[in-house]
Amino acid sequence: MEEVTSGFEDLNDKVVAKFTDWADMVGGGDIGRAIVAIVILLFFITIRKFLAHGVVGGIRRLADQHKHQTMAMILDALQTPIEVFVVLLGIYFSVEVMEFSDKTDAAIFNVLRVFVIATIFWAFYRVVEPLALGFNTFAGRFGAGLADDLRQFFIRCVRTLVVVLAGVALLEDWGIDVSAFLGGLGLAGMAVALAAKDSVANVFGGLTIFADKLFKRGDWIETPHFEGVVEFVGLRATKVRTFSKAMVVMPNAEIVDSPVINWSRMTHRRIKMVIGVEYRTSADQIEKIIERLRNFLQQDEDVAQEDVPQMVHLADFGSSSINIDLYYFTNTTDWQEWRDIRNRHIIAFKRIIEEEGASFAFPSQSLYVESMPDMKMSRASANQDDQNKHQNQRQQTPEKMG
Repeated sequence: MEEVTSGFEDLNDKVVAKFTDWADMVGGGDIGRAIVAIVILLFFITIRKFLAHGVVGGIRRLADQHKHQTMAMILDALQTPIEVFVVLLGIYFSVEVMEFSDKTDAAIFNVLRVFVIATIFWAFYRVVEPLALGFNTFAGRFGAGLADDLRQFFIRCVRTLVVVLAGVALLEDWGIDVSAFLGGLGLAGMAVALAAKDSVANVFGGLTIFADKLFKRGDWIETPHFEGVVEFVGLRATKVRTFSKAMVVMPNAEIVDSPVINWSRMTHRRIKMVIGVEYRTSADQIEKIIERLRNFLQQDEDVAQEDVPQMVHLADFGSSSINIDLYYFTNTTDWQEWRDIRNRHIIAFKRIIEEEGASFAFPSQSLYVESMPDMKMSRASANQDDQNKHQNQRQQTPEKMG
């Protein structure tokens, strides 16, 4: 390592010496050095595009030709940091050519060093995402849907680590004892852990979601708290879009501790209905209706024929109908297609019942009257009521007139 460092120092001294000779050739002095410094800076600003787009771009095109997609994306991510680094290099050599005071040189170089460190970690930060494509090989074991969520989880974790390391490197460069600072954090670690226990539980909840493959982005899930489509699985919480188009943000720890129904994992979708026919329908008609319903379901391509039950039976004698229970599954799990199939089946079932001369029953109620009142007695009672009414009217008229 020391040999490499000394080699770079020798190269730096030779380059600076060469630039100084150019300044002397121009005429020396502050003006000559300023002219050479400006030329050097303009030269590095000019070649940054050549290096970034010419050299790096050429290597990227070669990677594309050989179908190295990851390498091509890495080079794309490095182009802008390389441009910034070349400009910083030009500023460094320009300052070396100029004769500033020791304090000024130290201040400028300290600022440059901060920018160089930040640029290096910025390059690492940008490279994390293309490097995460290699993570898909491992994450693919969890399924195509979860692979993307795990990759995003990996990117966020590594980028957070890069930012932390960049902060530590900058603090060390500024002369701050990071080890003592971290030691102080260790003393307060217990208090921080107690304060952040919910956040830690949510992080482990997110890891549990990934490890157990509970759900992935795009899945339709239902919990005791909400029901909807998963839009995002994060470190702390999961975002679900409900069917009313509202966004629900639920901490991962609470989701993991609750029963979760993943409707997107259905192998088939169920259709369950009851058909009620009138009581006057004969037994022969009912037998033919049931037979035709069974044949219809067995011959329908949209109805699952294996691995799931398919049942058509008389269920019970209802209050106003004889009930036929249908219980079967469709091959599709898509909600829209399932509704179309159910719609078509209801029409077909009605047609079968009508063709067999039967009818659907509807709720009804019968009233039985044990006896009717005598008509003569009813008329006499009505006449007596009329006479009493007229008599009352005659008695009230004089009182009003007086």
